[in-house]
This record gives sequence, structure tokens and C-alpha cells, in this order.
Amino acid sequence: MKSKVNILFVCGYGVGSSAMSEIVVNKALKEINLPAEVKHTSVGELSSQLEWADIIAASKMFASGIDLSRTKDKYLIEVVNIMNGKEIAGKVLTVVKEHFPELVK
Repeated sequence: MKSKVNILFVCGYGVGSSAMSEIVVNKALKEINLPAEVKHTSVGELSSQLEWADIIAASKMFASGIDLSRTKDKYLIEVVNIMNGKEIAGKVLTVVKEHFPELVK
């Protein structure tokens, strides 16, 4: 049984939008009491982080190139506005409720 969900934000270089998303989403996840660990990486480093991640979050541009068909229990969410932590946290919560319901309090 999982004690937290691992969320990986992906962007082009792993230092810009994904880092900003990590910060705003961490805050929003704490507000809804969802146990999570959040990290960010570049699209080029995604494969080395994939085993760790439960949920991968990326912009539409990057999400369209991410293929999770060969993975088990990995979920992709598209990020529209990287600064809208509440919206992204809502998408994370939807995935968690469906696939990791034991984490919802």
C-alpha cells in the first residue's frame, strides 16, 4: 500500500516551467492534504526518473511525445497553465482517486 504519490514534472530543460510547477503544486497538494513527493526533470531525463514516478505532468507539447504504453501504473496529466497549482492538483487528485484511493483522506 502506497503512503504517497510520486509526481514528476517534465519540461524542456528541467529548470524552468517544471521547477515552477513543482513549487506551486506542492503548496496546493498540502492544502488538500494529499501525501505526495514532487520532483522536476527535463524531457531528456524522463526515462531515468520513470520508475520513481506515479504521475507524470507535462505541457501539451511534451505530453504528446511521452509514451507510457509499456509502463504499468504510470499516469500522464497535461498541464495547461504551469502557475495554476490548484488546477494541476485537481488533475492529480482525479488520478489518485481512481488509481490510488488509499491516499485520499
